[in-house]
Amino acid sequence: MKWFLLVSFTILLHSSLQSCVSKRGVTTCTENALPRSGPMRIENYQNLVEFTPGHLRIIPSGIFRLLTELKILFLSSNEISTVEIGAFDGLYNLEKLSLYANKLETIPAGVFRDLRSLKELNLGMNQIASISEDAFAGLLQLEVLNLGFNQLSTVPEALKMLRTLKVLSIKNNQLKKILPHSFGTLGSLEILNLSDNGITEVQNKAFKGLIKVEELDLKSNYLAKLNIQDILEDLRELKTLKLAVNSFSCNNLKEIDNVLKRKRITLASGYYNKPGSKTYNGMVCTV
Repeated sequence: MKWFLLVSFTILLHSSLQSCVSKRGVTTCTENALPRSGPMRIENYQNLVEFTPGHLRIIPSGIFRLLTELKILFLSSNEISTVEIGAFDGLYNLEKLSLYANKLETIPAGVFRDLRSLKELNLGMNQIASISEDAFAGLLQLEVLNLGFNQLSTVPEALKMLRTLKVLSIKNNQLKKILPHSFGTLGSLEILNLSDNGITEVQNKAFKGLIKVEELDLKSNYLAKLNIQDILEDLRELKTLKLAVNSFSCNNLKEIDNVLKRKRITLASGYYNKPGSKTYNGMVCTV
C-alpha cells in the first residue's frame, strides 16, 4: 500500500513538472486544469510564469503558495470564471498579475489578500459586472489597474482603498454617469481612462480628490456638456483632456478649449476629416 501511494505521488509530481518548461527567463505551463489536491510544484521556476492560452476555468485556493519568489504571473486568454478566495496566497513577491481575456463576472473579497508587492493588475477583457468592496484589500503597492472591456455600470467602491494607484482604465464598460466623489481617495492617480462607455453626464465634484491626475480620457461617450470649471478645480495638475467622439456642439468645444488654453492644458485633437462634416480641431460636433 505504501509503495502504491509513493508511486502515485511520484507520477502526480512528475506530470506536474512535465507540464512546465523553463527557457530564457520564462517558465511556460500548459495545464488545462489546476489540481485541488495541493499546491503546484514547479522545479526551478523563473521570475515569470505564464500559462498558455487554453481552457483553465478555476484558480483553486492556495494553488501557487509554493511559488513565493515569483515576480510575474500570466493567466491570460483562458476560460477562467472562478478565482477562489486565497487563490494567490503565498505570492508575497508578485509584482505583475494578468487575468486578461477570461470569463470573470465578479471579483470577491480576499482574492488578492497576499499580494502586498503587486504593482500591476490586468483584469481587462472579462465580463466583470461587480467587484466586492474589499476585493482589493491587501494591494498596498498597486500602481496600474486595467478594468477595461468589462460590464461595470458604476465606478466600483473598491477602488477607494487603492491609495498608491497611478494608472486606471475603466474604458469600454457600461458607465452612464460619473457621480460626485466617485474616486474617493485616489490621491496618487495620474492617468484616468473612461473612454468608450455610455457616459452622458459628469456630475460636479465627480473627480474630487484626484489632485495628481495629468491625463483624463473621456472620448467616445455621449457627453453634450461639461462643467469644465468644476473639473479644473479638482484636477489641478491636468495637462491633457480627451473629448473626441461625443455629442458636444462646436461652440461648446471651442469654449472648453479656450478655458483650457488659458491654463496651458491641451485639448487632444480628433482625427475626423470627412468633407462636409462639422468639426472642431478634428472632433465631430453639432452646430
